Amino acid sequence: MQKVRNEINKIDKEIISLLSKRMKLAIKIGKMKKAEGLPIRVRKREGEIMDMYLKKAKKLGLNTSFIKKLFSRIFRESRRIQRS
Repeated sequence: MQKVRNEINKIDKEIISLLSKRMKLAIKIGKMKKAEGLPIRVRKREGEIMDMYLKKAKKLGLNTSFIKKLFSRIFRESRRIQRS
C-alpha cells in the first residue's frame, strides 16, 4: 500500500507543478490581453476548451462532472490572477 501511496504523492506533486506553470502562463496571457485591450474572459473559448476536455475525460473513463468542476475552478483562478 505504501508504494501506491508514494506513487499518488508523486503524481500530486506533478499536478501542483503543472498548475504553477499554467498559472504563470495565465499571467503572461493576462498582460498580453491588457496590452491589446482584450477582455480577460472569453466565454466562447472557455466553452470550446471545456467541451474538448470533457470529451477527453469521457474517453479516459473519468467523471465528467468532476472534470467540469475542476476546470471551471482552474479557469476562475486564471481569470482572477489575470486581473491582478
